[in-house]
Amino acid sequence: MLYFGSSDLYKLRIRCPTENKCGRYGYCYMNETETLCECKFWWEGELCNQQSDSGKQVIILGCLTATLIIIFYSLRIIRRIYKKCKEPKENKEKEISQDPKLINIAIQHVKKSTSVSSRVITILMIIVATGTLLAKWSIIKQIHDEIVNKYNNKEPVYFSRKSFCDIFDIQQFNVVTFPVACLLVIICIVVTKRISFMRNKCYGYGAPPVPLDFLSHLDRKFAAVIFAIIADELFEIVQQLGGSSGPKEGILVTFLLRIFQVLIMGFRFYPILSSVYINSIVTLLCATIYAWLDYSFTIVTQGMCYPSYYPTYDDYLQNSTDINDKLDYYGAGSALIAIEVCSNIPRYLCLAYVSVKLPVMLVEKIYNQRKKNLTEENKMEMQLTREGKLLLTVSHPDSTEMLYVRNLFRSANQRPRSQVLFARLIPKFIYEWRDDFQFSSRILCVYASIFFLLFLVTVQACVELLPVLNLIQSSLQTMIDSIIDLITLIINIFSNNDNGEDPVSINFPLPNLVKSYLCAVAMTVTIIVIQLIVLLANIRRNLLQVYRGDDSEIPRRHRSQYISYATGNFHFAGYFIGYLIWGFIIIAFFSTTFCISVGAFITYGSVEVLEKILKFILPSLLLVTFKIFLNKLLAQYVFLQHCGDVLALNNRRSFMIFIYFNFFLDAFLGYCSSLCRTATCLKSYSIKSSNND
Repeated sequence: MLYFGSSDLYKLRIRCPTENKCGRYGYCYMNETETLCECKFWWEGELCNQQSDSGKQVIILGCLTATLIIIFYSLRIIRRIYKKCKEPKENKEKEISQDPKLINIAIQHVKKSTSVSSRVITILMIIVATGTLLAKWSIIKQIHDEIVNKYNNKEPVYFSRKSFCDIFDIQQFNVVTFPVACLLVIICIVVTKRISFMRNKCYGYGAPPVPLDFLSHLDRKFAAVIFAIIADELFEIVQQLGGSSGPKEGILVTFLLRIFQVLIMGFRFYPILSSVYINSIVTLLCATIYAWLDYSFTIVTQGMCYPSYYPTYDDYLQNSTDINDKLDYYGAGSALIAIEVCSNIPRYLCLAYVSVKLPVMLVEKIYNQRKKNLTEENKMEMQLTREGKLLLTVSHPDSTEMLYVRNLFRSANQRPRSQVLFARLIPKFIYEWRDDFQFSSRILCVYASIFFLLFLVTVQACVELLPVLNLIQSSLQTMIDSIIDLITLIINIFSNNDNGEDPVSINFPLPNLVKSYLCAVAMTVTIIVIQLIVLLANIRRNLLQVYRGDDSEIPRRHRSQYISYATGNFHFAGYFIGYLIWGFIIIAFFSTTFCISVGAFITYGSVEVLEKILKFILPSLLLVTFKIFLNKLLAQYVFLQHCGDVLALNNRRSFMIFIYFNFFLDAFLGYCSSLCRTATCLKSYSIKSSNND
């Protein structure tokens, strides 16, 4: 046999078939008839039973770093307790607390939120949504039985759509409700009054209707539900971008068709929002009829024509194995039906809310106009516009704006606690609810769309990929082994083995991908939700700073940037959602890598690749961490006056000596520090990529 180098020696090394003679700190290999031991981390010796000098030094450095961290935080806690004890004691008279208890707030919240209209809307919404889901189950059951029958008979697995699907839906262009939406928009244009432009023409009527005042607080909940439905349909359109274009359609034409489809989708919901904003009997009646028509059409098309997980003939031609993988994983029973119906619960709850809320608003409008014995104040209020009623509400003593004015010169400790039940249930370190602040309709709509979209992306990421993970487990392990073998070969070729050292050999066994992936998805969703809550608090803090003229965080306005401010306001909401999807992908990638690594450690106890990576980066991390906390200790307790409470230099002579030697030390450690900073930047970007702050 010819000897070609260390790579051939590596190929002859295999795991010991019997017990591991190298102990728990080594890997046992067989090289022809010789037993070799490859030690883990900083162990050495023939049987890997001796700690190397490098290992002892790393342990000492780790102990010193841990001691320094403990000292730093212990001194901080001690100083905080000392400062609290030194504070002058004030003679505070015991006052009877005016803060109501949680049980009283709960009772008040129930009384306030359970009005007659709220109870009617809730009951009818649940009834309508339940009936819709049962109808969807029966429709999907027929398609499921057809699919399973073909699956069991080894036939091409797809379902035959009803003939009216092609008639009602041309390239997923809604030809039924779209003309009705156009008619309703025309009605809204006719009944809308012009404010300034040509007010004397046509008695002032005839103007483009406003769908929603995004900067006010009018109809926030209703608009948020509408935007959640729009996010659902937008997600379906985005999913179609992954498909291939038709034989006669190029990529650009397909993309333009999708943009046109998005505009048509927005135009479908435009008349509903406009009718609610106009708030007249005619527009509410038309919007009610249109909402029920659109609701019925959505049930029929999504159930019979476009089910989520059952392919049509065109889908089968593009991917003939997708449904087979799902049936192999979820079974031929009712599991797939239950998944589709359960994933549609938020969608149909929102649709049911819109379909029920509009008739209730119509009945309330008719009742208020037909009501007799009205006071002069009520008669004048009925003649006001929506903007006038909003100003009248703002001037009320108990309004949010008036409460903000009363709390303007109060500190956080003097501000009264929230009287909302939901605010008392949320810990303040997660999110602090304030009664003197309300988010605008735009923020509420954006967050409703984001959370609905996050739910849809999470469901799709689990349902679509779980059947594939079991199939690619072995092939992915083979691919990773090939990559590691290539890296090992390159390392052994360019390494210096003149001292007779054994060639490097590493491997990375994969754990159960399904469990690791589910943990990664849960971690991703948790990180994104935390970032969304942090961003919500930042938006509120920045708005309150703008209200009181505080420009400490937000830069001052510049006349040259006015156009940039306006264009940024245009695409804030849309880009926010786009960043969310991109952030979900990035965070999911790093979370999956992390969970697979942790899963491999838990499953196999030791992973050579991760051990070698840790062996390479751990000394640098410990050294940089030691230097960081040493600098903090010296800065706070040696070189700053009053232990860092005053930005004034102390011990000037020692400071100059320290700066002199620290210059050379930091230059030496700059390489390690730059690597740590690069890793920190990548981690921060991956976590905060969904936070479009």
